[in-house]
Amino acid sequence: MTRSITKLLAGGAAAAALALTGCSAGMNSQTADQVAAVPGFSLTVPGPNGGSVALRDAMIAYAGLTGYAQGATAPLQLRIFNDTEQPITLDKFESNDAAAVKLASAADLKPSPSPAAESPSPAASKSPKAAGSPSPGAETSPAPATSPSPAAAPPAKLTIPPAGYLELTPGSGQFLALTGLKKPVANGEGVHLKLTFSNGVVLETLPGTVVPLAPPLSPQPRLPITAPPTRPGTEGDGH
Repeated sequence: MTRSITKLLAGGAAAAALALTGCSAGMNSQTADQVAAVPGFSLTVPGPNGGSVALRDAMIAYAGLTGYAQGATAPLQLRIFNDTEQPITLDKFESNDAAAVKLASAADLKPSPSPAAESPSPAASKSPKAAGSPSPGAETSPAPATSPSPAAAPPAKLTIPPAGYLELTPGSGQFLALTGLKKPVANGEGVHLKLTFSNGVVLETLPGTVVPLAPPLSPQPRLPITAPPTRPGTEGDGH
């Protein structure tokens, strides 16, 4: 009888130990410290009336091995998600590392052609005036009044509907571009970015974080492998 009770208690203790081991394995699992394999900058900020506004995978478009020089224009690629119950508008975009941030289109990516030298237009030959006095009673018609040119339409607002998102990438037709970079941006570096929305939410790179330069879309060519130089007097030596 005593031996059976001892076995029963030992089995219960072993089961409890296994249960505790299983719980601790879940808390200290290898996936606990893993992050998403996304190279860009991401941030989520709660909305004032519930929900949140999120910036996902913000990067500077790849520009080759040399990156961007100081004073250059750098296109951004990012996506904004509105997880609130009200539409929001992206009212302001700025960066401490650029002179300005503007809303650009695909036309801004095309290099502007150099203006061709204008050929002088041939002088118009003056036709001689017909001699004679003007006919009596001829009335001169007044010059038609020029209608004022229509005012330029204001830029379209970047509005994000509830539970919607806004894609700002060079491939989507409109994107944000940093103009007049205040410093060179090489591969592995990034810039500051601040986005302000109509509901008061501000998405900004935190201290120590940046919007990074995107990696290349295809593998870059490797340098050729060269054999190490042979020291004089060692070639053909025996051991």
